[in-house]
Amino acid sequence: MLQMKKDWHWLKRISLAIVLTNVLIGIMTGLLIWWDLFDDLLNNFLFAHVMYTTLGVLNTLLIVWLFLKVDKKSPWLLGFQFTKRDFLFSCISIFVTLCTALVFIWLADQSGIVNATYHFNQIFTLDFYKLLVIASIGWFFAALKEEVLARGYFMANLNQFSIPKAIFISSILFMALHFIMGDFDPFKAASWLKGGIVYAYIYVKSGSLTVATIVHAAHNHINDLIIHGNDGALVLLASKIATSDKLIYEFALFVLLLGLTYLVYGRNGVFTPAPNLKTLWGKKEDPKIDAIKLQSRGNMSTQN
Repeated sequence: MLQMKKDWHWLKRISLAIVLTNVLIGIMTGLLIWWDLFDDLLNNFLFAHVMYTTLGVLNTLLIVWLFLKVDKKSPWLLGFQFTKRDFLFSCISIFVTLCTALVFIWLADQSGIVNATYHFNQIFTLDFYKLLVIASIGWFFAALKEEVLARGYFMANLNQFSIPKAIFISSILFMALHFIMGDFDPFKAASWLKGGIVYAYIYVKSGSLTVATIVHAAHNHINDLIIHGNDGALVLLASKIATSDKLIYEFALFVLLLGLTYLVYGRNGVFTPAPNLKTLWGKKEDPKIDAIKLQSRGNMSTQN
């Protein structure tokens, strides 16, 4: 009985994190409505990204405090390091995301799915880079709050499950969080689930929430620049692209980022977590990997 009670503590902690997150979002939304600023959130580029940053910082601090006070562990254990390999992976991921978005929108334009107008001359203007910096900061902190919650906190409390199951459960929860904050669309749901799996896998293999945040933020930002036609966009569309069509791009990117993650981080096994997360989650080495390592050591000893 005692063991069964202990096994459900993860659900209580995750539920508390979800409730507190939505309470914070509700308070901020209520304040914006009370101060008659909610329309500015939808129509004012600068104000929207200031709010993304503010909510991102507050929500991140909330989850960090929860991990410290409820889980009784240092938040740094969640993994915020950023190595040279992480930097290289982040740069390649951003490049892959940008190229995938451009190829998709070009193919959609050529096939008549959308009517696109290209404004690449903007990259030679100072205003473009001002908007780029503002949006980069806003999207980074918007993604950080989700990564600290859905990847960091959720997966730390799903350590009794196998890595594949923890990735899937955290991704389902990540998708559900978006249902709470927005409308239900099966194609958007598939996109959020896909995103949750990719960012979780990047986190598992890199051991860094910073890396997952950068890839997540870059995806959102590039979508604004290429797919959604928001302020400062490089591509403007005559009509909004259907979520069902956009899912083709999302799936292609899903495959590419998973492959890239394994190529850069996965040499020690498909689901073997980074050393810092293996320690945090109390995960033991895969028996098959152990056997391979022992066999390799035995062969080396024989050769010597």
